[in-house]
Amino acid sequence: MPLATITTYQWLLAVHILAAVVWVGGACAIQALTVRAARANDGPYLATLTNEVEWVGTRVFVPASLVLVIFGFLLIHQEHYAYKFWLVFPIVIWALSFATGAGFLGPESRRISAAIERHGIDGAETRMRIRRIFLVSRVELVFLLLVVADMVLKPFS
Repeated sequence: MPLATITTYQWLLAVHILAAVVWVGGACAIQALTVRAARANDGPYLATLTNEVEWVGTRVFVPASLVLVIFGFLLIHQEHYAYKFWLVFPIVIWALSFATGAGFLGPESRRISAAIERHGIDGAETRMRIRRIFLVSRVELVFLLLVVADMVLKPFS
């Protein structure tokens, strides 16, 4: 297909999907790294990884999720989609994920860094906080993967 015949819908969809790939794919990669780090029981690596995850979250995941939702709404407007389950579910999950990131994951990452400074990586508070943030982010990832399946399968449409 020549570049000139690509529709606005296709451009919007391409950006929307690319943002989803960055966000969800990045979250999958981070989960793999965190599982590996936790199993290795390598404190310094775990501390470094925790800081890196916080950096990626604010500088990659937040912008990707905002691009995703903006282009999602542009697609809804462009195609005059009705708000059926397959559209409402991802919007709700996006909002919950954004709230979880802003209200828990970001602040908890900073608290983990502070706990590492106070108690070291092997401190009880530090380990508890790391386990908790990894659990919350895994649950969030499961919901993000459900959203991907929802957007592909469009149940109840």
